[in-house]
Parts: sequence; structure tokens; C-alpha cells
Amino acid sequence: MAPLTRNRSYGNVPQPHAILYYSQRAAGSNGGLLITEATGISDTAQGYPDTPGIWTKEHVEAWKPIVDAVHAKGATFFCQIWHVGRVSDSGMFYFFKLSKFLCMKIYTCLK
Repeated sequence: MAPLTRNRSYGNVPQPHAILYYSQRAAGSNGGLLITEATGISDTAQGYPDTPGIWTKEHVEAWKPIVDAVHAKGATFFCQIWHVGRVSDSGMFYFFKLSKFLCMKIYTCLK
């Protein structure tokens, strides 16, 4: 299964519903490979809300039943670790939003 971002890990903690989500995709894979959604490596690496993390004990413990469920279906599970770079700087986030807004205004005026 290809990696993705689901934005359903409230407080950056993987939620119990992820057990069903990933185990369903592992079912019948006969040794298939699943790659997790983008998983942040620190609280300063986040660029999007509610994405899972792997930097605290709480995060690691929340991933364990998900990993166990995938392995129980016979699949291999790989954690896609993630740092969004400069997007993680909240000041840059607002800069990019403003830039997009200004570009749209200029484009509209030039039409």
C-alpha cells in the first residue's frame, strides 16, 4: 500500500481506529508491504494537524497494537518517518498563505 496522510491522529497520537484501517489493508496480502502514513519525528517537525508521531513513549505505545494487527495478517509494516522542513515553522505557514492570497489577487487583477 502506498503511503498517505490521513490527519486522524488527534494530538499526534495514533488512534485505535487505525488498527482496523491498516489491518484491513494488510488482509490477504501474503507478505505484502504497508507503509504508514507520514509520521512526525518531533513536535517541531509537524506541518499538518493531527498527523501521527513517533517521538514520545505515548506515540510508540499507540503504534504497537496497530503494528501487531498488521503483522498478524502476514504483512510487513514500515514506518515512514517525516519532517516537513520549513513548513513546520508556523511563521512560514502564514507567509505561504499570504503569498498564495496575494498571487491569486494579482492573477485576478491581470485577467
